[in-house]
Amino acid sequence: MDMKAYETFMTFLKDENRDEAITYALSLIESGQMDIESLYQKLLAPSLSLFQCDVSDEDICIWKEHFRTSIIRTIIESCYLYVLKESKEKKKIGKKIVVLTPSFEYHEIGAIMVSHFLRLEGFDAHYIGANTPKSEILSAIRAYLPDYVALSVTNPYNIVVTKQITDEIKKFFPEVKIVVGGLAFQHEGAKESINVDYVLQTLDDIKTFSKEGAA
Repeated sequence: MDMKAYETFMTFLKDENRDEAITYALSLIESGQMDIESLYQKLLAPSLSLFQCDVSDEDICIWKEHFRTSIIRTIIESCYLYVLKESKEKKKIGKKIVVLTPSFEYHEIGAIMVSHFLRLEGFDAHYIGANTPKSEILSAIRAYLPDYVALSVTNPYNIVVTKQITDEIKKFFPEVKIVVGGLAFQHEGAKESINVDYVLQTLDDIKTFSKEGAA
């Protein structure tokens, strides 16, 4: 991790300085100091996963976390133009994948990042949203005709609804491969409880997955 860049970025976040945090993060891309993968992995993801609230701020911890998340989301959305530019230089795999979070899952930052990583690896990747009901997921599959559906799950309590969704996909669209990832699948037995084709937890996993998809 580039500690100097990380510490500078974290200073802006801790001060809730939205404008400076966004401007600084994008400047790292614009200047070539970081590429998209490095920015997401070394700054944005750690700034969320390592979030801690001071004891004196306990009454407003949720607000602070939501505010930080909104800053990170703005940066990621602003980076999409750079993702498009870089992806044009990548060899296309010729496979379509839709990325989403299932019903009751509102943590979507990881899913958006993954959709960008997949596009940079040559997939025709589409992020379709958070808290996506089962009926809407099935409708999206009918509309997009994807080769893969990727579900990002953070809250382990959402494993049950995720299993219901994946069972429906397997039943009605057996040709569609199912990909899952997220903190929920780090819990014991979570991966084994669901019938899926791939579990992706790291960028290296995504790169290996892309090679298989291109084969």
